Amino acid sequence: MLSAFAGVGRVLGMAAITLLASLVSVPRAVAQDAAPTRIYVIDLNGEFGYDISQTPIRQAMRDARNQNADVVIVKIDAKWERDEETPLPDTAARFDELFRAQKVMPIFADELNREWAKPPRVIMWVKRAMGGPAFIPFVAPEIYFTADGKMGGVGGIGTMLEGKGDEVVRQKQYSLRMARAEGFLIRGGYDPIIVRAMCQPGFLLTYRMEGGKPVFFERAPERPDEFALTSGEKGDSMQAIIRGTTKSVLTLDADTARAINVSKGTADTLDDLIFQLGLSRNSTIIEGQSKRYQENWKRDINNATKEIKKILEDFNADQSGGGVVAGTGSYEQRTQSRGKQIRQYDTIINKLKMYEEAFGPRWHQENRVPSIAQLISEREQIELQQLIDKK
Repeated sequence: MLSAFAGVGRVLGMAAITLLASLVSVPRAVAQDAAPTRIYVIDLNGEFGYDISQTPIRQAMRDARNQNADVVIVKIDAKWERDEETPLPDTAARFDELFRAQKVMPIFADELNREWAKPPRVIMWVKRAMGGPAFIPFVAPEIYFTADGKMGGVGGIGTMLEGKGDEVVRQKQYSLRMARAEGFLIRGGYDPIIVRAMCQPGFLLTYRMEGGKPVFFERAPERPDEFALTSGEKGDSMQAIIRGTTKSVLTLDADTARAINVSKGTADTLDDLIFQLGLSRNSTIIEGQSKRYQENWKRDINNATKEIKKILEDFNADQSGGGVVAGTGSYEQRTQSRGKQIRQYDTIINKLKMYEEAFGPRWHQENRVPSIAQLISEREQIELQQLIDKK
């Protein structure tokens, strides 16, 4: 009798083990069969507003959508130098590039929600986001830095507005600009006081951690567990500027950004970043067209720049050689010369309109190219000269 019960017990025990094993194996089978997370990478490098512009970025995001990306990683490594051998200091004031950044940021926010059936997880990966690019990462709730990453270069808003209207007008303009900048942080879930310290020289900002979150104070540290993010001074010593320890405005590096919960981590390689995102076990990198879009855009605007400068050189050479300007030559020669100049103007104007987003005020100044309005006015003057000219 006892042996019979023992046999039944063994049968029941084996059944229980089999049932338990089948239950345990279900999640494993599901995990193995689940589709891998599709990761799309966009590298933004070069000069902001010229190489880094909304057209190639928008093309890349639409490619990511068509490729069914689950995660989009945007690495920002924008040029930050006066020339090829001279980097700009952290205190360089380029707050005005906020308006250029506003053309790019909706691609990762409004357009994302409007054009994607299921918006992807967007990760901003910062190496060099100085000037206008400093605002862009704040549209995403997840920001990571490289070990040498920096984000800032947007101080000097007060200096930018000096001499523009009376004090009431300046204060109004100041408030409007800061409200726009703060709005980006609020939307991304960041404390807007951070951007005030980044943009306003002399803004004194201190923080301490409470419950794992930073608490900010507009004053000097008063306790051992409080730390100053800025000096409260409107300028820095030359030694501080050379050493890169400027504190008149806040420049976020990897450590500071992590300390105040702007950055979620530090990663120097894509593999490391993917690991920190928790995607290393079941993910795949999409071979998208982002790099090609960026390269094509740079090629096209560089070619357009060369063509415009060549036309202006030819135009100036024709002018210095007489003809229309000097009023010499026959009627037919003057008409032919004016026709050539009008065609030159049309070519330049069309190129400027085609790549207007990349050809901003700084580009016009550096390349000595007149504005579209000025070119149109000069073209009209030539047409008027032709109308009143006589044989």
